[in-house]
Amino acid sequence: MLDKKNIAIIFPAWTNCGTYRVVVGQIAAYSEMGANIFPIALSMKPNATPENKSKWRDFLASAHEIRDVCHLGGPPLAPLLSYDYLLNALWPYFHGNHAKIRVWLTGHAQLPQEIETQTFDLIHCNHFFSMPIAKRLAKEKAPILLETHDIQARQFEIMNRLNWCLRPKVTYDELLADELAQLEQASALIHLNAEEKRLFESLLPGKQHILLYPTVNQIKPTSHGDEIIMIAANNPPNLESICWLLDKVAPKTKNFSVSIYGDANKGMQKSFPQLFEKFKFNFKGEIRRLEEAYQNAKTIILPAISGHGLSIKTVEALSTGLPLIATSIAFRGMDLPTQNLKGVVIADTAEEFAKALDENSLTNTPSDNKITKPHETVEFYNKTFSPARYKENLKKIVSTYI
Repeated sequence: MLDKKNIAIIFPAWTNCGTYRVVVGQIAAYSEMGANIFPIALSMKPNATPENKSKWRDFLASAHEIRDVCHLGGPPLAPLLSYDYLLNALWPYFHGNHAKIRVWLTGHAQLPQEIETQTFDLIHCNHFFSMPIAKRLAKEKAPILLETHDIQARQFEIMNRLNWCLRPKVTYDELLADELAQLEQASALIHLNAEEKRLFESLLPGKQHILLYPTVNQIKPTSHGDEIIMIAANNPPNLESICWLLDKVAPKTKNFSVSIYGDANKGMQKSFPQLFEKFKFNFKGEIRRLEEAYQNAKTIILPAISGHGLSIKTVEALSTGLPLIATSIAFRGMDLPTQNLKGVVIADTAEEFAKALDENSLTNTPSDNKITKPHETVEFYNKTFSPARYKENLKKIVSTYI
């Protein structure tokens, strides 16, 4: 169906987050369907132009699955010295308007010439603030499918609670208005879970809304390890979850032993230095390949206490077949039966979570080097989030536009 069709896949140049893993699945699915894919990573760093590889060193080092096929784009220095940037992007940002500055920066991104001159049959755009580039490349002809990745105004509001900004702070309604203005310009909106779809349907009743559960590549531990692990990137919901785990849960355990992988250590050290110092040996830092964190795991914990939209790392944890200890919030956006799967322990209070950790520390010891039989979570993953299921669902959606 997509043989030789030119598909642009636009996304922010992030790697240590759920968006990146969703994008990896998109690229793989379109490739398997025979499309000519043009993945375009957008940076919001000053002077992150395609030829300035020094600005892309971290991204290219981390994006090992897709770096060889990615085209790069970002804002040059000259526009950042303009009055328009100071007035319409930077000044609102000082008041907490992450929406305006992101739209402005991506809109001024410099792209490779081969991308600018290419004719596309379809644009698959991730996040509302990538829309300026999507519109530029669509040239008023190609349809634009915009994947929302939750209501971003919520995330910006959380960021403003944790970070300093000038008064008057931008309101949630103002952030949401800027977001919806970009979404209105897409041909159709794709949502990662049913809750997200219902919310956007109420906000934009005139648009077409499509539910598409994402795919996350399955992680298969090769041996049964001895670590209880948590995966956490440096973002506000993860920091809140870690604070709850360390401040409320840990003191109630008999022997707190959790390894926290990811760059959340940077955020904890900056925003919660005392708590970080007390538990600094539990933070293992960022690792080159996420799969490495799971190879010595015996249990995965998901102590989410906030957040909206589908949790990609929960899907990832389900795919491993390892035992899970989680709060109900970690399963947001999924059907209720997920929480009843064998191998999943739901613990919504600090006392319950501590008890589950203590019980787990006494069981599942690595008596041999072979992985135990996977739980029902793998079967659920295969039926709902596997690459094969995702490709099948994406194919149905795209067929109406090409």
